[in-house]
Amino acid sequence: MAQQTEVEVAPRLVTGKANNRLRKEGLIPANIFGHHQASQAIQLAVATFDRLRRSHAATNILALKLPDGSIQTVLIRHVQRDAVADKVLHVDFFRVGIEERIKVKLSLRFVGEAPAVKLIGGVLLHQLDALEAECRVGDIVEYLEVDVSSLVQIDDTIHAGDIKLPESYKLLNEADEAVVKVAETRAALTTEAEAKAETTPTAASESTTGA
Repeated sequence: MAQQTEVEVAPRLVTGKANNRLRKEGLIPANIFGHHQASQAIQLAVATFDRLRRSHAATNILALKLPDGSIQTVLIRHVQRDAVADKVLHVDFFRVGIEERIKVKLSLRFVGEAPAVKLIGGVLLHQLDALEAECRVGDIVEYLEVDVSSLVQIDDTIHAGDIKLPESYKLLNEADEAVVKVAETRAALTTEAEAKAETTPTAASESTTGA
């Protein structure tokens, strides 16, 4: 279950082009919105946001703490970046309630070793790197584990419906959507194709045999 991560923020008094001055001072302009409340302009330190990303807490429930002691429970909804410098330009935070049900995209972490890869020489193909689900805000997890040790033969596949979800979750992907599978190596496929070509008579040889 995701834990709330406390983040210190401050009210933002500037808007528009004046936000560029904040960025030069090492601050990120941001907004808090949602839950039928007025949007609130805030700012936070670049270093604070970088720590969130490095600790992977950016996907967690965040408790934004303002100087007056008030706390806003939020999730990050959108991060705007500079396409060239890859710097964060603006962040949108969305207010949430712990009991509220929302749609989330959960990263997949593949664990274990597939016998079909280790023993037969197959190749593991990741078809999806995340699943979509609906759950309580308080039950959000950072990632889902996918154990690939059940993949024993070439073409064995794990589907979305095979992945065990926490109890309060509802899968939004199609249950038969492929998540990860084992395929033959390109070399094996080439060898197989060549073998078939050698054993398949050509039109000319068939004609000669008939004569």
